[in-house]
Amino acid sequence: MLHRKFSLTNKLAMLIFAAAIVSGVFFLSAQKITNELIDRYLSSDEYYQEESAKYIQKFSRYVSVNELATSDRKAFEAWVKKENYITLTISKDQVLQYNSNYTVEDESAYGKERVTEYEQNHSYPVKFSDGGGEVSIDGFYSSRYDDLAFTLELLAATLIFLIIVLLGIRRSLRYLRTIHQEIHILEGGELDYDMTVKGHDELAMIAESIEELRKAFLDKLNAIEELQAESRSLVTEMSHDMRTPLTSLIMYLEFAQKEPVEAGTPKDRYVANAYGKAMKLKSLTDNLFAYFLLDKESAADSESVAVNEVIYDLMSDQVAILRQEHFRVHISGELPETYINVNIEELGRVFDNVMSNLLKYTDPEEEISITFVSDQEIFEIHFVNTIKQLDVPPESNGLGERSIARMMSRMQGQFHSKAENSKYHTVLRFWNTKM
Repeated sequence: MLHRKFSLTNKLAMLIFAAAIVSGVFFLSAQKITNELIDRYLSSDEYYQEESAKYIQKFSRYVSVNELATSDRKAFEAWVKKENYITLTISKDQVLQYNSNYTVEDESAYGKERVTEYEQNHSYPVKFSDGGGEVSIDGFYSSRYDDLAFTLELLAATLIFLIIVLLGIRRSLRYLRTIHQEIHILEGGELDYDMTVKGHDELAMIAESIEELRKAFLDKLNAIEELQAESRSLVTEMSHDMRTPLTSLIMYLEFAQKEPVEAGTPKDRYVANAYGKAMKLKSLTDNLFAYFLLDKESAADSESVAVNEVIYDLMSDQVAILRQEHFRVHISGELPETYINVNIEELGRVFDNVMSNLLKYTDPEEEISITFVSDQEIFEIHFVNTIKQLDVPPESNGLGERSIARMMSRMQGQFHSKAENSKYHTVLRFWNTKM
């Protein structure tokens, strides 16, 4: 019996923890690499001057299009907010006119404060509507790439986390799907199929429980089958043992009947009654022996035979026997030129049992009807006879018809019978096959 080492909850928690570590290591490593690349290629003086020159040109076009003066500070503020990541400084005659880093409280310095030497050295001339001015633009140009790289690294780390978790869950789902498929195999009757048991979680415990249930059920089926085989063997042996003394008893009764005795005397009646009972007992043991013998026999090999040849031969013999016993037989329909899969020996036993029933239970004053019915799929033989009316109903346990049904089933055929008013209907059905 399996002992649970890791529950599904614990396995999921460990999976999430491992995925978080892997994705976290990836995120930190990717961030370090991208930061180094950005610092190497996007933080040089050449790149800085190139970007500043581009923004100077852009700002110059903005001033020219809108005809701005050095005092239009709201327009300058709007442009700085739109561009983002930059600082703008405007001066005229080395006197500060605007600085995007200044607050409202610092605006008193405009028109009075002189610009620093750094701003003088890094400023570019721009023509305003009120005359020439100097413009200096500083920017955090690499910051936009830092933000973009951070977003991509975060998305990639999240994707790695989800992939690891989903792959781990997929493994359990695949095992669950295997259990589901194997349960369907067991439902189909394949009880010899072993369940797949792997792991030590709840799914493995379920699979092992189903496996134990399968073994227990199979053991019970085997035990039942052994008991049935033993009972069949016992009945068969008993039937065989009873036939030997019955044969001797019938022989002695036949001798007694042949002895000269006055007809109608009690002795004559006793012998006749005893002989009749012995024959019934012999018929019963014969049927019992034949019925249980079918279970012990392996499935007989079938062969494809022509209906108009094999059925014709069997019917001719049986009809001849019926007419010899003074029964009137009417045959209708035609034997088709088709083929059926049968075992010749068992088919002969089927017809023997059918004719034996007709001889026993048919009213000899009435006609026996035999009809052949066929189409593209099936071939049927219908027997209809009138039930013999007796003061004492004949004893019957149905073993003969059960033997017929079992033999027909072994040949993939069907047997049906029913009593309707005074008529008894019997049908043998076969499936047509290709040669």
